[in-house]
Amino acid sequence: MDLLLRLLERRVVIGIAVVLAAVWAGGRWGGYAQGRADLMMHPPADAVSPLSADIIKASEARESAKLRGLHRVVSAEIAAAAANGFNVEKFQHLADNALGLDTPAYRSAAIERLNKLRLAIPQKREAFRPAAAGDLNPDLFDSPRPKGKAARR
Repeated sequence: MDLLLRLLERRVVIGIAVVLAAVWAGGRWGGYAQGRADLMMHPPADAVSPLSADIIKASEARESAKLRGLHRVVSAEIAAAAANGFNVEKFQHLADNALGLDTPAYRSAAIERLNKLRLAIPQKREAFRPAAAGDLNPDLFDSPRPKGKAARR
């Protein structure tokens, strides 16, 4: 009973309330302080070095080359589909439009569109035949075991 009376004292109740408020405030606004500290520790690349523009330019060129390479692959698949007799003129037009989005802001959307377009390109059906009885793979576990001497231990 003495413990309960001590826990109900004004200073203990206020202390518990302060700790709970600090935990709640840390969970609510702690990310802002962490973000500011991270920004101070690792400032943006353009404010750090005079060579950062070259690094950003090379990175953009590499990403643009990836997009152009994906466009070449999609165009080759569209050409193969056209050679197989499919009507794919609109697909080539869509691929060319996606290549027009080759800017840093829209590049990820262009890659996504080309990948979706790649899935929509019709393909020629493969010719299959039923397997004959002689075509079955042998069961490796039913084969006789090789004869040999056991190694001496």
